[in-house]
Amino acid sequence: MQWPKKKPRLYFGPAPEPAAGAGALGDADAEVVRRRSPEWNEHQLRWRWLLDSLEGGERYRQAVYGYDIRGLPVRNLIRHKREYPLPSDSALSNVYALPNGIASGAPGAVGSDPAALATDDDYELRRARTPVPTFLGETIETHVSRIFAREVNRDGPPELIEWWGDVDGRGTCIDDWISDEVGPLLLALGQLDIYFDHPKAPDGEKVENQADVLRLGLSRCVASYILPENMLWWCLDDRGRYRECLVREFPDGGDAPMPGAPIAPSHTSRVFFRHWTATGWTLRDATGQVLETGAHAFGRVPIERIFDRRKPRCKNVGMSRYEAIAEIQREFYNRDSELVLSDSLQAHPLLQGPEDYCTADGEMPIGPGFMLPMKKTGAGTDHSYHGFEYVCPDKDAAESIRKNKSDLRDEADRSGKLTKPAGSAGTTGKTVGQSGVSKWIDKDDGNDLLGKLAKVLGRFENTCADLALLVLNEGRESDVEIKIDYPAEFDLFSLDELLDATASFQGIAAKSGMAPEVESALMQAIIRRVLPGKEDAVYAAYDAEIRALIDARATAAAQTAEETANGGPAMQMGDTFSTAVD
Repeated sequence: MQWPKKKPRLYFGPAPEPAAGAGALGDADAEVVRRRSPEWNEHQLRWRWLLDSLEGGERYRQAVYGYDIRGLPVRNLIRHKREYPLPSDSALSNVYALPNGIASGAPGAVGSDPAALATDDDYELRRARTPVPTFLGETIETHVSRIFAREVNRDGPPELIEWWGDVDGRGTCIDDWISDEVGPLLLALGQLDIYFDHPKAPDGEKVENQADVLRLGLSRCVASYILPENMLWWCLDDRGRYRECLVREFPDGGDAPMPGAPIAPSHTSRVFFRHWTATGWTLRDATGQVLETGAHAFGRVPIERIFDRRKPRCKNVGMSRYEAIAEIQREFYNRDSELVLSDSLQAHPLLQGPEDYCTADGEMPIGPGFMLPMKKTGAGTDHSYHGFEYVCPDKDAAESIRKNKSDLRDEADRSGKLTKPAGSAGTTGKTVGQSGVSKWIDKDDGNDLLGKLAKVLGRFENTCADLALLVLNEGRESDVEIKIDYPAEFDLFSLDELLDATASFQGIAAKSGMAPEVESALMQAIIRRVLPGKEDAVYAAYDAEIRALIDARATAAAQTAEETANGGPAMQMGDTFSTAVD
């Protein structure tokens, strides 16, 4: 996770005029840090949940999304009604409700082992022992790796080519930055704010003139991103770009709270707010006090929000096409936890015995060697023993959950186009199992989806290139041509499927010529299904080649038919075409 850094003063002209409605730079207005966009208020929990679903692990297990009517945290694992603590357990309830207010290392504290609370609490037992599924991350990783398996063609001015080799000031090339860092975030969230600026000056260095800028390498462009949960407020211009915005920051080494947890008073001094305008920025603390100001010469806020798709009823909110997979992941997580508890309970036998043998404290005496004695009734020779019976729990409910888990796994794969449809090579049921070499993306829908995702990433990278040139040229607009071409076709066939498709097409071509128009249309449609994603010019060349072949076959068939009608030797249709081919 990256946060915006303090910026060096690289603008050496007169102090800029404040933007309209922004207030003078340095004006300590506490209302500025309390600004929240209505769209942020509506979607910030959803953004955080999608990010947790992508990250998985402890973040997903410990994430808090508010508090229920009893004051307990709302997590990805849903609490049963019977799993609420009794009113007498007020101390334990406070442990659950205040994860950031507990001393480090104590049960319930951030970073502590979740098993610390799993001793006699069924909910905490489920939460501690249930592995977090990673459906969302796996699906996005599969899609992005397929896209970047093909080369991305880029061309631009020399300064942009140099920037592509190191986009973030840490030696990360553009391919790695998009495929490993920002691309998955953009696809999972449906949107992402990218932030481009010059690097900050090293501590202790003064930047007083352009010579200092060149000496310290501060004229470079450094790319970063801002998570949507930290873009608190904004004002857009006519082109949908930020005229003003308020960004929440945590300084390097700061102690940021867990997502969703209340910010304790000790954290307020470690949360900063940077107010951006078209001419500069103002850094404030949590009370609104101005800490630092700066100016830039970019002519607009160097932050832009990129979308996968926009929500129809929102101006600045994206829509993730992976949200359904995240929902399935959470449902799978909850059902898996039910099996953890069910299997744990069924692993211990239930005994049924005489009621008067049980003591008031709920304990049952066990003899030497863990022998369970039988209750004796009667006296003398007229007596009998009450035996203990083992009660076998019904496992039908657990088997139903296991089947539902399998259905959810298949549903997640279908949503990500990671399964072949029924009837494909190697299928025996609704979908292909997702283990071993059978994990192939569906050829038709998968290629369409990858093509759309490639366009999204291509649009994202074009915007990055424009912002990089804006920073490198100190706000001067550039009219140089930039070429960024993402792949539009993907190898989604297995080798056997590709060989079968080739042999079938050659067989059809060998028997063509009787209905030229129909056969041309069918073969052209087959080519588009077997080789999807080609350019229109490539398909036009394929169509011309198919048409020439069928015309030649039709001419040969007509000549053969005429020779037969004039008294030539009668030939079978297969022989006629064989002669024509020879």
